[in-house]
Amino acid sequence: MDVFKIILLGLLIFVITNVLVYFLSKDSKKRMTRFGILMLLLSPIVFYVTLEFAGKFDPGGFGAGIFGVFYGILFFINGIVYLFISA
Repeated sequence: MDVFKIILLGLLIFVITNVLVYFLSKDSKKRMTRFGILMLLLSPIVFYVTLEFAGKFDPGGFGAGIFGVFYGILFFINGIVYLFISA
């Protein structure tokens, strides 16, 4: 059950961020570029938040690290995709 909470938290953060970027940038390529850079800068913060949240449920820390790295890389790739779209 704890794994589902961690996965849902990561997906919820990812979906909310993507919806906000989509609706706030609309047709502006300049805004999309700014949001892409912001996503790249937020990826370490998402990594840390996921690591701290998952660390509460994983006493060993290995699974928490895997989830943190996964969501951090997911946000980083998402930022790169936004930069490619805005180019």
